[in-house]
Amino acid sequence: MAQVAVIMKVVPGSPDANFEKISAEGVEICKKYADTDQVNVKEEPMAFGLKAILFNFLMEESIGDTEPLEAQLSEIDEVQTVETSDVRRAFG
Repeated sequence: MAQVAVIMKVVPGSPDANFEKISAEGVEICKKYADTDQVNVKEEPMAFGLKAILFNFLMEESIGDTEPLEAQLSEIDEVQTVETSDVRRAFG
């Protein structure tokens, strides 16, 4: 099967949220779900000092849907919303 590149967008409920804690927990959840060793994390400015946290990783296409991953990430304390920002087949 092919691999897919996934970007998960996590938005904390407040600009004062603990971004380091959310990032660390999110990385562990993504690694376990995607059965991967590497998850890249990037912060994306939004509005009024709020930042989104983007988790970017590769996973096997056979794993399927990312909805269960969204549900797991939304259970992290201080997280307001979670969405799958992008999923596409990885070539190369």
